[in-house]
Amino acid sequence: MGLLDIFKKKNTQPAETPLKKRIANFKCRKICYVDTDFKELIHRAKSDPGVVLTLTPVNYYAVKTQYIMAHVYSSEDCEENYIKFQRFEHERKTNESDLFHLDRQTLIKALAKVGIIIS
Repeated sequence: MGLLDIFKKKNTQPAETPLKKRIANFKCRKICYVDTDFKELIHRAKSDPGVVLTLTPVNYYAVKTQYIMAHVYSSEDCEENYIKFQRFEHERKTNESDLFHLDRQTLIKALAKVGIIIS
């Protein structure tokens, strides 16, 4: 450690994985769901990402103090899809999951529940 090392900037940004770089060009849809046990949701999503179909979308006009937001990333042809869950409490992010792969049929059903129709 040199004398001038204290003036170097520390790299505080997390390293981007190749998957995160690839989904940066994907279309992102944000869907809010009624709050549920986040740890249980993530545990179930690791084995079956289709757990998103069991969640209840939040009413658009409802007061949202606690909710789970799903970020759905899709390629242009919707052949490659990923989902990430975040839990919010009083507009502050409290938890975040990893990215989970979604198949096309599950994506179509999940988006149809909130009124987004993909053909």
